[in-house]
Amino acid sequence: MHNYTILKNQRFDAAITDMNDSGNGVCRIGDIVVFVIGGVTGDVCGIKIIKVTSKYAVAMIEELKTPSPHRITPACPYKRCGGCAFQNVDFEYENEIKKNIVSGAFLRAGVSLPVCDVSCSGSFYGYRNKAQFPVGYDKNGKLGFGYYAEKTHDVIFCESCAITKPEFAKIANAVCAAADRYGVTAYDEKTGKGILRHICFRSGKSGIILTLVINSDTLPHIKEIITEIIGVFGNIFSIFLNVNKKSTNVIYGDKFINVYGDEMLTDELCELTFDIAPASFYQVNHDCCEAMYNKAASLLDLKGGETVVDLYCGVGTVGMCAARNANKLIGIEIIPEAVENAKRNAIRNGFKNAEFYCGDSSVVKSVVSGKIDALIVDPPRKGLSDDVISSIIDLKPEKLLYISCDPNTLARDLQKLLIHYTADRAYPFNMFPRTGHVETVVLLTKK
Repeated sequence: MHNYTILKNQRFDAAITDMNDSGNGVCRIGDIVVFVIGGVTGDVCGIKIIKVTSKYAVAMIEELKTPSPHRITPACPYKRCGGCAFQNVDFEYENEIKKNIVSGAFLRAGVSLPVCDVSCSGSFYGYRNKAQFPVGYDKNGKLGFGYYAEKTHDVIFCESCAITKPEFAKIANAVCAAADRYGVTAYDEKTGKGILRHICFRSGKSGIILTLVINSDTLPHIKEIITEIIGVFGNIFSIFLNVNKKSTNVIYGDKFINVYGDEMLTDELCELTFDIAPASFYQVNHDCCEAMYNKAASLLDLKGGETVVDLYCGVGTVGMCAARNANKLIGIEIIPEAVENAKRNAIRNGFKNAEFYCGDSSVVKSVVSGKIDALIVDPPRKGLSDDVISSIIDLKPEKLLYISCDPNTLARDLQKLLIHYTADRAYPFNMFPRTGHVETVVLLTKK
């Protein structure tokens, strides 16, 4: 119970003392925690309360009286997208915040594990090799693209995006203009009508894959649109249509149709070459991913002769990069196209004793016999299920390398795994600069 009361629309002078992973400043009014939209640690400002709950309040800045020394002018003019939580703080402080996010998650979960300084390789802007833009009608009734406003499906139209490859927005603009001229309609979630849902990109060394997600079996005037686009953008390596006629928030449907160029994108990572299908998982930040995988390899410290299992292996990148000295590599992945990618990539990179299987973690026990020297897990944001953790404990790998994209689920899982394993420290990587996300690597060793 609070011993202080605040009400909506009240105004206060406040000093911002911290920031959370949503990029909101944190202060206290009495004993009440207040999240200040756009606040930066060190700001002194006049705030207005816009929301009050039983546990916290939310405020907006009405007057910035003394700006924080960490505050910078955002590179992006679009405020409602909500993707770049830290675009108004300097890069050094962003890394400090992200270290504190990991440390805070561990503290709340009761995990006693030192956290290293955050590593960040490459640029803080223009790094994303993947983008997925929803399509809608702008205020002039023209087709446009952008991002969904935070916690809504309202499209915030934009001409560019500071953290994606600059070519993506230029191509998306050209696609919308061409589609408009040929009478292609935008998909409307409320009615289920309209054709063009998303414009998606993935880039690598070989060029750019452009995927148009459609609420139809085909895209009207597709040949004319392709001719226009590739006539201007010679770096487009291939174009796909993806058919998604379901009423769903999931971007991709099951059916991909290659309408131009090769079916696979090629990229190089840690001196290895990988083929990547449009929907296969691949880290969005090439330079930071390379640094993280090199760190993973040094932590595993394989001498040769080991058997390594790579759960959630995707197209095989982490296993091949981090465990190239292994005698045997076994990868398991639930997406069939990614498994086929991984098999091709193993052959391409000279891995003669690598096997890849399609399925979830329950497949491990049926395909692995004998001792496992190292197990690599790189799960989605929800982390490891109790079944997966039980399987890991039963398999008794000597080393367990955990790559996490969510500090909270990592901390939750470590709480269970550290009963059976020890860990030295956690290594965070700023894989997603300007956003609230942080990737973390932990090596666990069997007790």
